[in-house]
Amino acid sequence: MKKLISGLLVLSALTIQAPAVNANPAASESSQTSETTGQQQLIDLNSATVEQLVTLPGVGQSKAKAIVKYREEVGPFLEVAQLTQVKGIGEKMLRKIESYVQVR
Repeated sequence: MKKLISGLLVLSALTIQAPAVNANPAASESSQTSETTGQQQLIDLNSATVEQLVTLPGVGQSKAKAIVKYREEVGPFLEVAQLTQVKGIGEKMLRKIESYVQVR
């Protein structure tokens, strides 16, 4: 009985001192990668091409061209909300795309 108790004590001590090991290290790497990738995938309104802009939800060729035209005529965007000044983009469209774009 004494051996059993001392064996349990040793096992419990090992369990307490054992470092936590992630059984699936690829899972934590992929979540970090997707977070990083998500941040990198934001489209910069001041440098985006028409091809990049059409990838935004609800933005077709004409709206993408209007964004580029606005940028060329007025100058760089100072904030994402300025998109509402582009012909064809209102508050509703802004809410759809604002999480996909940024201004640098």
